[in-house]
Amino acid sequence: MKPRPFDYRRAASVEEACRLLAGPGEPRVIAGGQSLVPMMNLRLVSPGLLVDIGGLAELRTVTLAGEALHVGALVRHREVETDPLVARYVPLLANAVRHVAHQAVRNRGTLGGSLCHADPAAEFPACMLVLEATMHIASTGAERTVAAGDFFRGMFATALEPGEMLTGVSIPLAAARDPAALHEMSRRHGDLALAGIVGRRGHGLERWAAFGIEDRAVRLAHLEALLAAKPQAGEAEMLAALAIDLPSTAGAGTAGRAKLVIAAELARRCRDDIDRVSEAA
Repeated sequence: MKPRPFDYRRAASVEEACRLLAGPGEPRVIAGGQSLVPMMNLRLVSPGLLVDIGGLAELRTVTLAGEALHVGALVRHREVETDPLVARYVPLLANAVRHVAHQAVRNRGTLGGSLCHADPAAEFPACMLVLEATMHIASTGAERTVAAGDFFRGMFATALEPGEMLTGVSIPLAAARDPAALHEMSRRHGDLALAGIVGRRGHGLERWAAFGIEDRAVRLAHLEALLAAKPQAGEAEMLAALAIDLPSTAGAGTAGRAKLVIAAELARRCRDDIDRVSEAA
């Protein structure tokens, strides 16, 4: 299939992009196009206007800003994978991106595109939850920030309002330095995750999130409390905690139970990886 007819504008600035996004025609941002274009071809979405922000070089930088690493929305997956600042300060992201699709997609897809697409099976939203990142959002004549925990609202749904666009994320270095791990299960390497778990431990705190399980990436508060109180909790205990953290999955019968068992095993693998990193430090 092919998309319905649409107009196209290439924005010369963030301000112009926001102005176009605030206009008629259900406009959508396009950058890498690795998620939006297939959905348009399948007619799952039919924007009347595409606002191309691919030429906004200021959104393609990775910089240290105080006690945070700022990653622009247009930084491509491959750049996340290879950037020396990401590798040094936020290795979790560099590791996570290796699970994202295949090389051709990583060469075009952008961090901001993945976050705004908000696919429940995507790795980056869960990483942002665990890293307690801040999302930077622009609109005409204004800017605001939203905590990652408040940004993801549901399947393909975020806190972005009409006329707004994501310009980048800031990841606190204190969180990024902590030992962290990600494990997922998919049918084949590069496929969307059937289930995934991300974990981080530091400063006496546990930060855990799941993806590919509920309708969005979600924090796992009960698993966090369990592992903070009992770091070597057994898989059955982790399974019980996950059943509380993931209520929709837990109520989905045999299929849901199978996903919870997989999630508990992935959580155990993440914990073991974090333990190894902590012991080596």
